Amino acid sequence: MKKSITCESFLDYQFVSDPRISPDGKHTAFIVKKADIKANTYQSSLYLFSHETNETKQMTSLGSVNSFIWEDNQTILFASVRSDKVKEAIKSGEEIMSFHTLDITGGEAKESFILPVKGTSLIPVGGDNYAVIASFDNERPDVEGLDESEKKKRLLEYKNRGYEHIREVPFTVNGGGYISRIRNRLYLYNRKTGKIEALTDPMFNVAGVKAEQGRILYIGQKFEDVKSLKNGVYLYDTAAKKSSCLLEPGRYLIKGFDLYQDKAVLNLTDGESYGNGQNGDFYTIDIQTKEQKLLLSHEHHCVGNTVTTDVKLGGGQTMKKDGKYLYFTSTVDMDCVIERLDMESGECLRITDKGSVDFLDVKDGKLVCTAFTESRLEELYECKDGKLCQLTHLNDFVQDEYDVCTPEYIEVKGNAPWEIQGYVLKPADYVPGKKYPGILAMHGGPRLTYGPVFMHQMQMFANAGYFVFFCNPRGSEGRGNEFGDIRRRFGEIDYQDFMEFTDGVLKKYPDIDAGRIGVEGGSYGGFMTNWIIGHTDRFAAACSQRSIANWTSMEGSTDIGYYFCKGQTGASHMEDHELQWKQSPLASADKCTTPTLFIHGEKDYRCYMGEAFQMFAALKLHGCDAKLCLFEGENHELSRSGRPKQRLKRLEEMKA
Repeated sequence: MKKSITCESFLDYQFVSDPRISPDGKHTAFIVKKADIKANTYQSSLYLFSHETNETKQMTSLGSVNSFIWEDNQTILFASVRSDKVKEAIKSGEEIMSFHTLDITGGEAKESFILPVKGTSLIPVGGDNYAVIASFDNERPDVEGLDESEKKKRLLEYKNRGYEHIREVPFTVNGGGYISRIRNRLYLYNRKTGKIEALTDPMFNVAGVKAEQGRILYIGQKFEDVKSLKNGVYLYDTAAKKSSCLLEPGRYLIKGFDLYQDKAVLNLTDGESYGNGQNGDFYTIDIQTKEQKLLLSHEHHCVGNTVTTDVKLGGGQTMKKDGKYLYFTSTVDMDCVIERLDMESGECLRITDKGSVDFLDVKDGKLVCTAFTESRLEELYECKDGKLCQLTHLNDFVQDEYDVCTPEYIEVKGNAPWEIQGYVLKPADYVPGKKYPGILAMHGGPRLTYGPVFMHQMQMFANAGYFVFFCNPRGSEGRGNEFGDIRRRFGEIDYQDFMEFTDGVLKKYPDIDAGRIGVEGGSYGGFMTNWIIGHTDRFAAACSQRSIANWTSMEGSTDIGYYFCKGQTGASHMEDHELQWKQSPLASADKCTTPTLFIHGEKDYRCYMGEAFQMFAALKLHGCDAKLCLFEGENHELSRSGRPKQRLKRLEEMKA
């Protein structure tokens, strides 16, 4: 008999990410993270898969490897804080990072060099040169030339100053704290000489870098008051030692980019038709003439995965060039597939059809990726003839030992031009004819996607005896720009889709007790939960997580509020406060009768904790049963990458 999936089960999962193929194609290195409940953190280790022997081997044991590159066929270079000297320097306020080399044929990792900047990723440029993106604080005191004691004194004083200078918007970033006048700066490091030089202005913020053959393509912008979403495109030539601007900032949202021969290839949009969430098309820009040409019109979200789940950690490449082809991830319906763009002809081919691919790498036609398939947790795969062939088996035990419920597809026809696509998980102990409680789960975004991928929270509730049903209403990703655009209609057409989907599920699954249905969601799903409880009493209980209650307060208090709120509601509070208030759940909170649990992170700078406070207080003041769980030190990612103890407690509170 298989074990039930409980709140604690996620502590056994292994989270796979960042696959990178060796230069000779014989190995793929990748990162594996695992919860450490005692240390209340995640251990992050380097693993190696051999394409010759099909063996998987753990390469590091200290649990602190988060990024790496291949130096040659048998040497990996990675950032890690290991020595006491480096730990003490960082503790005293110095901004440094140490890099280590590891021979995959055996032996311990060796410290190779230390950089005097706060950066963890190296991008090979060619020869002995590496591009480095590092955090640069314009407020930090200049200690160059001071003796060690005075240097340490000033850095400690600054580190422990006890206040923040806030001069610009955004002034915080979720997961990163206060960021006023802090920039991601581009540096060039020469390993042979040991010299490092800044390539960008102190107030210029770099949003991404690609490099090859002595050229560095980067996107970003210089700003001093308000950061724009629309970056410029620049190219640095290491031989000429100068940068040139290929595309001025302020014109386009750039969603992906790379170099191909004498061109920059970019996925971009002006956002004029569908707002900031508008999916991009592919263009080329000639490096010499700056001429811009359309290469491919592309309807779907690409260069990233919008299929959401609570069991993935880590990063990696979502776009990679191989010869004349550009490979990238793209959300189509409820899958995230790999597509291949011919950068000469503009022809685009879908390489995979099913599954949810997160990160990929390709070398001479060998294509590997990390992905979710068939209700399995993430593993390393190789793509062969359009099929994802599983290489690693780190999480096979979950299918073998636990009672994993398979999602059943359901399509509901409502009043919208599109069918509402979704899934239902039956209770693990399901007996036909017996009545069970149910839960409507709603994703964030709203331009995210629910697919048939493994979701720990949903599996936990199904194993506890609930029907769990979830869908992609209008506003979700995967079905094009028009479907995903619900600006000025938040809480209207999406609410209609959720209610019609619930009706359809109850009709098809009569064993769900209509009097015992709960509703829950986070971020946009939290907004929708807040909205639902003010507009219907059909749900017996609700759980609103990292939510939005008041568009006006969110606009001025969060890292995305200054553009997201206007972009979604149609106006800033100064332009049309009435329109904003009309779309705010707080406006209808006095009508709520549904007992509601609010869950929020104290350091959630995406949806600030004041949103939960306002909604909670409104319910209490109007006599509705409510409870608020505020998690100290946690941010917007509590359900996905929160510290293990806090993540576990969140699930226990939801289940209670």
